[in-house]
Amino acid sequence: MIYQKDNYYHVFNRGCNKEKIFLAESDYKNLLTKIKLIKDKYKIEVIAYCLLPNHYHLMLYQVSNKLISDWIRDLFNGYAQRFNRKYDRSGTIFERTAKSKLITSDKYLIDGTHYIHSNPFKHGMVDNPDDWEFSSLSEYLGEKNVLISKRILENYFNEDYMYQTSFQEYMESKKFKEELD
Repeated sequence: MIYQKDNYYHVFNRGCNKEKIFLAESDYKNLLTKIKLIKDKYKIEVIAYCLLPNHYHLMLYQVSNKLISDWIRDLFNGYAQRFNRKYDRSGTIFERTAKSKLITSDKYLIDGTHYIHSNPFKHGMVDNPDDWEFSSLSEYLGEKNVLISKRILENYFNEDYMYQTSFQEYMESKKFKEELD
């Protein structure tokens, strides 16, 4: 993937052999803290995220010519080193380098954000997507925003058509059962 300024990307990866990459609540919190600490250094906006036991999804916006790939490498190499030290293990924890999809349409941007937010429900982790603590859905629904960019909310949603309504329509349509194109 060649990352370019002023583009959105859906970035995802999973654990080797589909094994867990988060074993404790502190693992999730550690990664979210690191994302918060280094996103500005690389001029990355986090649009949406969801961290699940054996995989993650990130929707990102590249603000500058600093590459998302450098940010991903810094973020997840550090995470893997900490994980290995904490759990007295060695080697990779990820199946491969992160996969990325360039977002080329508003439809994919919105559906992709919904898809990310519906992931804990899709995988049977929760009965209600907003019950999953390690997702940006709560920030989209108005809870304290500490990590995500407001770019999507400001550009695509307003008082007449809120994100909550759009997400509810997405869930009712059962699109979350489909893979993104």
